[in-house]
Amino acid sequence: MTNIYSISSHDDVSFKLDEVITYLGYKVDWAENESKLLDDLSLNENHIVFLPKSASYDVYSLCGKISDRFPFVTKVLVFRLEEELDMKEALRAGADDVIFLSSSISKVKEDINLAVSRNKNILHQQIETVKNARVITVASTKGGIGKTTVAVNLAASFGKKLEKVAVIDLDLQFGDVAMFLDVKPKRTIYDWVKEDNVGTQIKDFMTHYKDGIFILSAPQRPEFAEVITGNNISKAIEVLRKQFDVVIIDASSHMDENVIVALENSDEILVMTCADLPTLKNSKMLIDTLTSLDLDEKVKVVLNRQMKVKGITINTVNKVVGRGIFTALPVMEKLMITAVNEGKPVVYSNPRTKVAKRIFQMAETLVNPENSSGINKQKVKRMVHAGGHA
Repeated sequence: MTNIYSISSHDDVSFKLDEVITYLGYKVDWAENESKLLDDLSLNENHIVFLPKSASYDVYSLCGKISDRFPFVTKVLVFRLEEELDMKEALRAGADDVIFLSSSISKVKEDINLAVSRNKNILHQQIETVKNARVITVASTKGGIGKTTVAVNLAASFGKKLEKVAVIDLDLQFGDVAMFLDVKPKRTIYDWVKEDNVGTQIKDFMTHYKDGIFILSAPQRPEFAEVITGNNISKAIEVLRKQFDVVIIDASSHMDENVIVALENSDEILVMTCADLPTLKNSKMLIDTLTSLDLDEKVKVVLNRQMKVKGITINTVNKVVGRGIFTALPVMEKLMITAVNEGKPVVYSNPRTKVAKRIFQMAETLVNPENSSGINKQKVKRMVHAGGHA
């Protein structure tokens, strides 16, 4: 069943629209303001919303909000005259159709019936079009191993392929994802937890970076981290799975409830390590912990910040961590430092470098393992160093 919604601006546009829709035998649920309209709409339901141009709200802005929150809602903009329409703004806002009340009454009726008819097909397409994102968590036992660098570069790799990517900064006290991408979030995961009781409006609390990359940033103050619970993290992943192609989680190095929930809800877990014995020992302990949580099959070891070290070979690394290396990143120390300082992932700023190519390859293997020979099967002939960033 198609539900028809609109927002009343108490002017002749609303009155005429209501008159025609009622004449056609449809019932309209009129919202008194923008906030109430957004509350009335629900995700994954077969709705159509008519948005009359009004001085009380920006019709393009409201249309854009509905497009982001409710991808299956059909949005029809309503104007008195054709010259009132800004086609470029309508396309950017994701409008599905436009109606001009200055047209003949038969044309207006035809347009409304056509919009309703098209909307009836959407319900049957939802099962096929709802996204089911792959969730990839990047983890380590301490800072400085390259966890955040790999997380943001993986996100950029998917973004360059025009994928919709969500990045969750789960280092809730001292997260740096926003800084690594040179953005200043106005809202964070803390604001989402405090303000969105239902939890489905999470995208309004994310910061757009570029392409299809959105960041759910860590709280702006360390003490705010105490508000976020494992249930919040589980809900965030559940909602983002349906709205994005890939969800990347930059996990805290502390194994608290939030990190464990993220790991349990992940499809892939990248354990960052480097070739010094203390880090390898701690990485082994982390892998053993993940094994005890029945997450062993999700784990892939990424060797980073590595150089030739006397007494430590690839065989040593494999033996200590108890498994083969998924991939090792080539040395480009100055490049990686510059990328962090400028807030530009290396896959954007220097996509032809060896490290960028390896990250592209890693991204492809993570989401399409059947189409790849598997970079974990490549023979690593020498130890490599990829920079020591958080």
